[in-house]
Amino acid sequence: SRGVSASAPRGAAIAVGEVTTYDQTKVLLRPHWPGIEHAGALPGDGRCREPFSLHVVTSLITGVVATTVAAPFDTIKSCVMADDGGRYPRGFVDALPSLLRGGPMVLFRGWWPAYCRLGPHAILTFPLLEQLRKYLGLSNF
Repeated sequence: SRGVSASAPRGAAIAVGEVTTYDQTKVLLRPHWPGIEHAGALPGDGRCREPFSLHVVTSLITGVVATTVAAPFDTIKSCVMADDGGRYPRGFVDALPSLLRGGPMVLFRGWWPAYCRLGPHAILTFPLLEQLRKYLGLSNF
């Protein structure tokens, strides 16, 4: 059960960070992206054919945000799971103040290796989702 107190919020933060960032970033980039062609289905419905490159770049940005949001939870989880119960007996509650004595940036230790794990996940997941939506005839979100 060690690490559960940091794993659950980490999972929630990644899920919220990925989904909201992907959608919002795509909405912000779409009007400025070269190669966007409006499908012209119904006036004002906003549907358009989006290039694969838009999905990949949006996924790269999503990976950065997800990694940044998850980093503090990853650091705390690692400390709690490596502890034998003596240093952080109450898990997350004891680990956070102890780590913050080293400054807030200590929570972002291991950011790059974490991005190397989460970045490819986002780069595969979201463009694949977009292609699946296209194949099923669903509109872009």
